[in-house]
Amino acid sequence: MQAYELTLLIYNLTLIPMIFFSVLFLILSLINLSMTERKRRFPKLKTLPFVSIQIPAFNDPIAERCVRQCLKMDYPRNRYEILIVDDSTNKETQQLLKRFAKKHPGFVKYVHRENREGFKPGALNAAMPQTKGDIIVVFDADWIPKKDFLRKIVRPFADPKVAIVQTRQGFYNHRTNLISRFAAYTLMIYHTIVMPINNRINCVFFCGTAGALRRSAFEEVGGWNKASITEDSDLSIKLLLKGYTTVYLEDETPSEVPETFESFIKQQMRWCYGNVRVFIDNMGSILFRKGLSLKQRIMITYITMGHIIAPIVVLMTIFGFSGWFLGEPALFNWFDLVDLITRILLTAGFFVLGFVTLWRHSLLDEFKYLAAGALTIGLVLSVANSVALFKAVFNRNLHWFCTPKVDNAKAL
Repeated sequence: MQAYELTLLIYNLTLIPMIFFSVLFLILSLINLSMTERKRRFPKLKTLPFVSIQIPAFNDPIAERCVRQCLKMDYPRNRYEILIVDDSTNKETQQLLKRFAKKHPGFVKYVHRENREGFKPGALNAAMPQTKGDIIVVFDADWIPKKDFLRKIVRPFADPKVAIVQTRQGFYNHRTNLISRFAAYTLMIYHTIVMPINNRINCVFFCGTAGALRRSAFEEVGGWNKASITEDSDLSIKLLLKGYTTVYLEDETPSEVPETFESFIKQQMRWCYGNVRVFIDNMGSILFRKGLSLKQRIMITYITMGHIIAPIVVLMTIFGFSGWFLGEPALFNWFDLVDLITRILLTAGFFVLGFVTLWRHSLLDEFKYLAAGALTIGLVLSVANSVALFKAVFNRNLHWFCTPKVDNAKAL
């Protein structure tokens, strides 16, 4: 077999899973477009639950802004508290955040550890003895919650089976450059297309921030898993396996997305590695344990193992271009043109997802940036996620990476 024939064979083999995922993306888009707006109804709360807001930080002076926003909540002061869960090693940041606690004694608490064991999940677990709330709300340091956030997010907890309420992620810096745009678009697709579908089938994943947990359910499944670098996915699956209800609210909270290539790639690699490990570590329960519907099993598998497409994208790109260079020049042929267009259409599912997402947000004029990001940054990301995927499959460590916040430079 000649080199050209071998590259063509491998390229055609990679098309099979690519077409499978593309069709899956098309199906998700069609399901989302066919869904009529239907607000879930919950019993009326007899009394407002006590809420503990936890704000984990690691050298994040920007957490001060998040605390200020939480102080403005239109929720009774005697029904919530704020905990700054600080793992900072920077003394200036420590002092800045400590001052907030001193200004609001008893209402704002400052929790600091001398070590970073377990990183974010370890810090949140360590703060639990000082946490009083029946409902736990988590905000990463860069988030800017609105004043009615607590009143909205506690409503579903009137149903005693509700364990997770997650809200939509918004972005205040997504137009900075192509990296921040593409980072935002990928998250927008998840929150706009996937999450509303998950809301219908009771398969909403906690996203680690701008969401709420029922404390009793959280403690029933053992709290945060310090061994996981996507502790939010791990917790979500454990709560779903226990038969709890999960809710998604489309109320949006602004946050920051990475603006540098390094921070974006490392963030995505952590999510890829962590989610694959979550699936592997819980595979038997996800696939076979009673308590999950078939739809839930399919969606959990897709969310945790969707990155399996990354090495396929890499192989298709390499052997597609290799075949193009190795092939002999040919005269124009209408059949070849039709074949090329067919292949493009069959593998364009991601672009359809992006188109529908931007249309939902009245941002279709930004589709050109999504396409440019997918064809450049997306290809490099596929290589990085392929590395993370194989590390996860073979259980090779990938170290925790705390995504740096650009606005931290403005906070001190």
